[in-house]
Amino acid sequence: MDRVVRELFAVGKWLHREFVAARPVFIFFLVGFLLQLSIIKLVLENFSIEVTAFSKAVIGALFAAKAVLILDETPLARHLEHYRRIVAVAVKTAIYGAITLLLGILERLLEAQHRVHNFDAAAQSVIAQASLYRFLAWVLGITVVFALYFAFFEISERMGEGELWRLFFGPSKTADDSRRPSKFPVGDGRS
Repeated sequence: MDRVVRELFAVGKWLHREFVAARPVFIFFLVGFLLQLSIIKLVLENFSIEVTAFSKAVIGALFAAKAVLILDETPLARHLEHYRRIVAVAVKTAIYGAITLLLGILERLLEAQHRVHNFDAAAQSVIAQASLYRFLAWVLGITVVFALYFAFFEISERMGEGELWRLFFGPSKTADDSRRPSKFPVGDGRS
């Protein structure tokens, strides 16, 4: 019994570490996916937002956060460190955009196969019910969310630990502390 308790405790600690590591990435993707799904629903469904948009965003954000953290540990990510940052952002975004496209097609096929119980009929059903513009809007939106994440990640790496957070969410500087040059030279008569 003691062994089982220790193993459950170890699993609990591991889950906690995984959650803490993925939390900021998860929150970013959750907000991005909720915005994306809401925009698609608002534009294409005459302002009707289903409750399933939230659950899809949560599940998508969980998968995206974990996938991004895993990708950052691969040889591809280490190889991309030798290129300009825009190349790393573009390659990672293209990979995730392609995976999103494939997963979207697979999801629709599996849903249709569950209804009709035949792969050929499911493929025909998906093709017949396909809304190309809605699907492309979904893939483009998700790809843009990934591009923003990877761009922010690269900026954050360049600025240093926590600096990007402080830039957006830290207290603003007073006018005397500002590093921005004044638009008007001192003593030009404008105030």
